[in-house]
Amino acid sequence: MAALNQLPESLELATPTLRLRPWEPTRAHAMFEAIHESGDTAGRWIPRLQHGVSHEDCVARIAQCQAGWAQGSMYAFGIYDDTDRLLGDICLNRIDADRRNANLGYWIRQSEQRKGIARAAIKAMAGFGFDTLGLARIEIVVAVDNQPSRRTAERTGAHFDGISPSRIVERGEPVPAAVYSLLPPGRDTPLSAPELGDGTWRLRAYQHADAPALQEALLESVDTVGRWLDWCTPAYSLDDAIHWIERTRLAWQGVGDECALAIVDGEDRLVGSIGINHWQHDFRMANLGYWVRQSRQGEGAASAATRLLAAHALQVPELQRLEIVVIADNLASRRVAEKVGAQLESVARHRLVLRGQPMDAAIYSLVAGDL
Repeated sequence: MAALNQLPESLELATPTLRLRPWEPTRAHAMFEAIHESGDTAGRWIPRLQHGVSHEDCVARIAQCQAGWAQGSMYAFGIYDDTDRLLGDICLNRIDADRRNANLGYWIRQSEQRKGIARAAIKAMAGFGFDTLGLARIEIVVAVDNQPSRRTAERTGAHFDGISPSRIVERGEPVPAAVYSLLPPGRDTPLSAPELGDGTWRLRAYQHADAPALQEALLESVDTVGRWLDWCTPAYSLDDAIHWIERTRLAWQGVGDECALAIVDGEDRLVGSIGINHWQHDFRMANLGYWVRQSRQGEGAASAATRLLAAHALQVPELQRLEIVVIADNLASRRVAEKVGAQLESVARHRLVLRGQPMDAAIYSLVAGDL
């Protein structure tokens, strides 16, 4: 990441219609005016924008923004139009340099809402976060009922990751929040992912160009793969595929743990997917999962891929055990585990959740001696 406490306070971000500039003490009155008119809209969701905020509060807020900038812990910008009128505020905070992620927050003054200002400012800030700060993930966390901010996040292309319980505090009480994420634009940079093969099947890193094939494979497999994986539905979109490929490529760079490989045939056609996730480093173990598209099931791709990846992964000293955990009634996946020599250890009650319902799961394990 960039040396976060060395960025000039004169830095400016520009779009065709907006200027984003770090907060300065001379803008305290402009902030006060913008907040004063927005108590019924932005103030509904952001306590520091509620009615009763004073000019002194704005002075203190700007001082806080400047201190955060100097420390590299927060980058807050005022949003201005070409006449230098303050339109709102946008900020990257909760910056985690080790994990290369941050939170993005924003508000637009009431008289300037519904004009696309927030979307344009978010795109400019995302570019700053990824290109200048070197972030790998930016989160937008908003109250579940805050539909305007949720629509803004969705229109900028942020991926909806889900509802996180007790994620934010409203009026002193923890409440759930909608979590969205932005990832860097697609870049096929070299990865540490292995390339493995047995002469018939090959495992390789996902490329951004695989997104249409990934979507196609999952849409054809709703009746089989989708029976056991509840994210495989007719609604699986190209954006979903793009976002997931970004996530697994980041995992191979050390950001996240969804280390997946594409299963391809001799003509590099996408047959399925296999990956290692849910790492438990203290116990030197992880989970291994796989799926094969409906039109290529029964050809041995899943068992071959499992052998290849498990044999490779279990050579690493930091990993001594792989688990394959499948819903007990998923006989096809259980047969794959058994074919590669995985040992059935138990059927655990309510071990997995499928479409909101607890399900019993068969737990298989693989160690180096099994292969």
